[in-house]
Amino acid sequence: MKTTTFIAAGAAFFALAACSSVPRNTGTTYQCDRGTKLKVDYVGDGAIVRVNGGRTMLLKSTPANRGQVYENKSGARLQRDGNGVAWNTAMRSAAENCRAVNTPL
Repeated sequence: MKTTTFIAAGAAFFALAACSSVPRNTGTTYQCDRGTKLKVDYVGDGAIVRVNGGRTMLLKSTPANRGQVYENKSGARLQRDGNGVAWNTAMRSAAENCRAVNTPL
């Protein structure tokens, strides 16, 4: 009987530990004027950007005169100003304007 109790307690512990490692729905979701969807987590002096639910890019904060600017070496740029951002990559000639949107948990 003690073995069964021990196994059940161990299983419950590992189940709770697994649940705690799943990240919460954090960050900000943006809808851009050309259809791009961004999920951005602002962490320390950088930003983790998920583009259209797929590709993930790491951007580092850079000095800016207005708002906050995050960039990486491949030419991705996120400029944060109020509730919106401007998103651009090296393959585009002009930035997309994006607004924050609510997402269900």
